[in-house]
Amino acid sequence: MQPATRQEQKAATRNRLVNAAMNLFARHGIAQTTTADVARSIRMSHGTVFLHFARRDDLVIAVIDEFGRRLAVEFRQALERDLGLRAVLQAHLRVLAAIEPFYARLVIEAPQLPPKVRSTLLMLHAAVSHRLFIAFERERKAGRARKIERPLLFNTWIGLVHHYLVNRDVFATGDSVIAEMGGTLVQHFMTLIKA
Repeated sequence: MQPATRQEQKAATRNRLVNAAMNLFARHGIAQTTTADVARSIRMSHGTVFLHFARRDDLVIAVIDEFGRRLAVEFRQALERDLGLRAVLQAHLRVLAAIEPFYARLVIEAPQLPPKVRSTLLMLHAAVSHRLFIAFERERKAGRARKIERPLLFNTWIGLVHHYLVNRDVFATGDSVIAEMGGTLVQHFMTLIKA
């Protein structure tokens, strides 16, 4: 096995930082987790964090971007195979389930996060809205969905998901409200949009 190139080592270190930050943000909160906490959790010098992320907000944005990358892959597969709106909703929930503790914290803490971080989250939501609307329009043109404006369509879906995530202690007996309630949320949403 060949030793990793400098570029590969740099990418691997960056990924370790992003994954460590995601885990700590989920456990302790985004606002409460420092870059020193992230470095300490993976036995790395604090200065190394700043070699990869000039500011703490850049690290938070990198975690959100990683979530967005995972979503893009799932959505692309669902849309390429033209599996319909239900598959797009399920793809969204699959990615959320994989990072549910972090995403729940992100939703809860979003109003207190810096504007640049919030705008990154809003851009991610815009991408989800776009993918959701493409799949919805296919359903509508096939006569399986009634006409709903794009912002209301997305806000209904994301509001439903966020409500369950924020209140998961009420709706779930285990650690994952998406694992327990995801199918119900998808079915309810499909019923709401039905023609």
